Amino acid sequence: MSQSNDVICPWCQTEIVWDPEIGPEESCPHCFNELGEYRSINLQVKGTGQHIMFDDEEDEDFGLLDEEAETMDDYEEGVQSVLDTQEIAPECSSCRSFMLKVGTQPAPAGFRPFIHEVLAKPLVASSFTMDLYTCPSCFKLEQHLSEADRLAMIEQLKGSAKA
Repeated sequence: MSQSNDVICPWCQTEIVWDPEIGPEESCPHCFNELGEYRSINLQVKGTGQHIMFDDEEDEDFGLLDEEAETMDDYEEGVQSVLDTQEIAPECSSCRSFMLKVGTQPAPAGFRPFIHEVLAKPLVASSFTMDLYTCPSCFKLEQHLSEADRLAMIEQLKGSAKA
């Protein structure tokens, strides 16, 4: 039985004829890309409705992938349903996903507000509250001034501009 001495380059689709005494080419003489198994995927053709399998996969892997995809879909739907109920959903500073509110936190003990000369009073009260958010993608936690304290600070600054 004789082995075929013709190879089709998977990169440029050029037929490569090699000398049986020298052996097969290691790279394509036309596009200079590597030949062989490196960076190549072998697929089996399946009938309609059947999954395409890669060389290193087994049938049961698809069941696991389907379950994982379904779990992620359920997770994403849950995240979206929570986001839909939030008035404020800041973007994560790391990955830009919208963040979920997970709670509130009072000002740290010992916090002393700074008093600006222009205002003659602090921008935030010593008893301010922070809203805590977490990112559903990278799970980073971030703190933001609560809405009530933000509005109070805005009023402080608006009042100083008129004076």
